[in-house]
Amino acid sequence: MTYLKSAVVGIVAAVAASVIWILIGLVLPIAAPFLISRMIGTDGGGAGAVVGSGSIVVAGLVGFIVGCSWQFRRGR
Repeated sequence: MTYLKSAVVGIVAAVAASVIWILIGLVLPIAAPFLISRMIGTDGGGAGAVVGSGSIVVAGLVGFIVGCSWQFRRGR
């Protein structure tokens, strides 16, 4: 049962880490120039962002490993 709980927590952590990585990688580079230009009072320019699938997989894998090991240690 400990392994099953660890796997479920690992999957949830992987999805959460991937979503957070996508939000940081896409929203922050696009929103930051607009927020800075509004504070300074200048005209806002264009912005773009690209997040590759490889980095999302790595973020998910790291999230799975951390979540699974955390739950496994906690369950012992």
